Amino acid sequence: MSIVLIGAGSTVFTPGLLTDLAAAPAFAGWTVHLVDLNADAADTMARLGTRIAASAGADLTFEAHTDRREALPGARFVTTTIAVGGASGWNADLAVPAKYGVTQTVGDSVGPGGVLRALRHVPELVSIARDVADLAPGATIVNYSNPLTANVRAIHRATGVPVIGLCHGTMHTTSTLAAELGVPANEVHAVWAGLNHLCWLLSLHHGPTDLYPRLRELSLEPVSTDLMRTFGLYPAPGDRHVAEFFPWYLRGNDSPPGLDDTMRYIGEKTDLWERLHDQAAGRIPLDTTRDQEAERLVSILASIVTGRESVELAVNLPNEGKIPNVPSSAVVELPAVVSAAGVNGVAVGALPPAIAAVLTARAEQQELTVSAALNGDRAMALQALALDPLVPDPATAVAILDDAITAHAPLLNGFAA
Repeated sequence: MSIVLIGAGSTVFTPGLLTDLAAAPAFAGWTVHLVDLNADAADTMARLGTRIAASAGADLTFEAHTDRREALPGARFVTTTIAVGGASGWNADLAVPAKYGVTQTVGDSVGPGGVLRALRHVPELVSIARDVADLAPGATIVNYSNPLTANVRAIHRATGVPVIGLCHGTMHTTSTLAAELGVPANEVHAVWAGLNHLCWLLSLHHGPTDLYPRLRELSLEPVSTDLMRTFGLYPAPGDRHVAEFFPWYLRGNDSPPGLDDTMRYIGEKTDLWERLHDQAAGRIPLDTTRDQEAERLVSILASIVTGRESVELAVNLPNEGKIPNVPSSAVVELPAVVSAAGVNGVAVGALPPAIAAVLTARAEQQELTVSAALNGDRAMALQALALDPLVPDPATAVAILDDAITAHAPLLNGFAA
């Protein structure tokens, strides 16, 4: 009866998770182990959790750790929200490619930033998964760390430990579309399928009414609307992420929409920590409004624990034929049924050929990225960078990798020439 959160210093996700757990009766009597390399971060979140639980009248215990192996024995669930390199690493993932004229809007999933982030995250997440196999056999890993697709694929491929990936993007996009259409979000039935950060809306209904004809008449986010006109379906989770999959939206654009939001998000982390310290110490009130990033995690875990079946809008897991014209080994984002039997993806059938072609090309590039990260292989890393549509040529791939090795030292030293 324990949950382990590795990367507990996540300033947005962790407080939401603690609040959701405190509101969920299924976890009465459970222990939440909060693991972070930064002892102050782990301790602050444990004290914050204790205060949240007391406020909610919840029977939860919180323990802080810097060594995950102390926290893992007997765990039922392990959630990973690590950020290897932290905010400065994320900055470098944007700044290094920009030096060579490669513009990104987020740089955490695809683009050269996504490749560099995978090279740092995959080895650590696979190491975590091996510890889970050793100390908590039978536990399920729920990963939130980006690049989500590559990370989940690496864990599954290298260890076989049960793993899923979660992202709130399709949920937020569904709510946004419902608002634009003037329909209550809880009355909309949406089916999404694709890859994380490029997931396509297959159908959208309000009762028996097909909402897609009205959706096609709206002018929404410009990139996503343009892609709907080109490919016939609307993508999630918004232009910041979606644009990075298609080079024509970013090449020659030094200030694309969304980049400022990313830089602001990175810069806000210091201010968030000051508020969390004050909340943990009881100097200021607990938040009453917050981002719902952790909401689906607690619902999924509760369904597994209680056996009360639920249907999730979008979960990332191995394809294994659920989308037959996308590689079977790829990690895909699609609906899932959750029960005591675990998380089982729902087959959605073949996607339109052009969309399947885009997803297949990206899945194959991410497979190469995973191979590079698992093997510490410089040649594969360069190939993965060169194959990214945002990188104009192999020489730029070499320059980006070599500068990144310096910027991220010593994390990428194994990829040096």
